Amino acid sequence: MPFKIFAADNSPSALNALHLAFQDSYYDIYTSEDGVEALELIMQIDPDAIVLGLSLPRKDGYEIGGFLKKRKQFKDKPLILLQDAFQEPDEEKLKSLKYDKLFKKPFDSEEVAAAIRKLVGETKAPDTLPEEPDVQEVQENTTEGDSVNMGLGKELEEAVMEKVKQEILQMERELEKRIIARLKP
Repeated sequence: MPFKIFAADNSPSALNALHLAFQDSYYDIYTSEDGVEALELIMQIDPDAIVLGLSLPRKDGYEIGGFLKKRKQFKDKPLILLQDAFQEPDEEKLKSLKYDKLFKKPFDSEEVAAAIRKLVGETKAPDTLPEEPDVQEVQENTTEGDSVNMGLGKELEEAVMEKVKQEILQMERELEKRIIARLKP
C-alpha cells in the first residue's frame, strides 16, 4: 500500500514540484492551495506525512500544524513546513509547533522528497524488483513463422527488437538511479 503524502501551499509550482518528486507507485500525493480545504482533506485522508506552506490563505500553516499536533491521530506524523522566499517566519509560533523540517522556497524538491521518505521510514529499496524478460529466451521462443504471421518483415522485426532492447536498457538505468537515490541517507 502506498504512503500518503499531503501537501498544501499557496504556490502551484511548489505543489507541482512535489508531484514530480513522487511519481513512483510507493507514494500517493494529495494537494491543496487553501488552508481550510487542506485541513478538511487532511482529516479525510489521514496522510503518512504532511507538508504545509506557512502562508496559506484562510488558515496558515501555523494554525493547521498547531491544530493537527494537538490531535492524537496526527501528533506523531511527520510535519514539514515550507517558508516563502521573502517571508520571515514567526519564531514564537515556530517554537510552539512540533515540526520535523523547515524548507525555504525555492526548495530542491528531491531534497524535500528525501526528507519525507526518511521520515516515513522508506529509506530502503523495495524487497523485490520486477523481473525483466531474458532477451535470449524471447529470441528462442520466437520462430520465423511468428513474424510472418504478424505481417512483419525481417527488417522491421529487427528494428522493433532493437527499439525494445533500447527501452529496456533505458528503464534499467532509470530504475537504478531511483534505487540509488532511495538508498542514500
